[in-house]
Parts: sequence; structure tokens; C-alpha cells
Amino acid sequence: MAHVMGSRSATVYIVDDDRPVRVALKRLLRSAGLKPFDFDSCQAFLDCDVVASRACVIADIRMPGTSGLELPGLLAERGRDLPVILLSAYDRDDAVEEAKLAGAVALFRKPVDDQALLDAIEWATRNA
Repeated sequence: MAHVMGSRSATVYIVDDDRPVRVALKRLLRSAGLKPFDFDSCQAFLDCDVVASRACVIADIRMPGTSGLELPGLLAERGRDLPVILLSAYDRDDAVEEAKLAGAVALFRKPVDDQALLDAIEWATRNA
């Protein structure tokens, strides 16, 4: 059973080019009482007005066009203070260090452990 967030539910922006992944994440986040919104590319997400209070982003590292690794820097350039949690389907030794250097608050490998992801979202949005 997924841990349910408090009454001030967080907004989570899902950025992934893989539609089934977006659908599964939205289902998980809704079941935990969160407010998910999904985008099929970093550019689509960056082009939208988003709420930054009590919110975070979950983004795939590898996507066509702008990668998830570029997203923390692009958000900072635009003055958007949103924590970014990265996902990767590729098991590389340098991925954690690369994600940290990019400004991500966490990195998970797909398939993601549901509770670990929900815990990371709660931690990332706790003071946002």
C-alpha cells in the first residue's frame, strides 16, 4: 500500500517520452493523493506555466531533444525553483554522479520502487 501524503498534497510534473511510463506514474501518484501532470518532452514542460510551491518534477534522463539531465539547469535559468528527480532505464556507474552534478535531488533506475519514489517526492516537496 502506498504511503499517502498529507492534506497539502504536492503537485508532481512527470516528464517522459514513454506514454506507458507517464500513465503508470500518474496512477501511482494519484493513489498517493498527489496531483500529477504529465508532459512528453522537456520542451513541452518548459513551455507551460507551472506552480512551484510544494511541487517537484520527475523526468527521464534520456529523451529526444532536451534530456532530463539538462532540466535542472534550464529550470534554474528560468528562475523556477523546482526539485528534479531523475529516472533512468540504463544502469551506468556514473549516472548518480552525473545526476548530482546536473542538480537533481535524486536518481532512480526503472522500474522504480513505488514507495522509494513517493518518499523522495515527499522529501523534495516538504519545504517547497
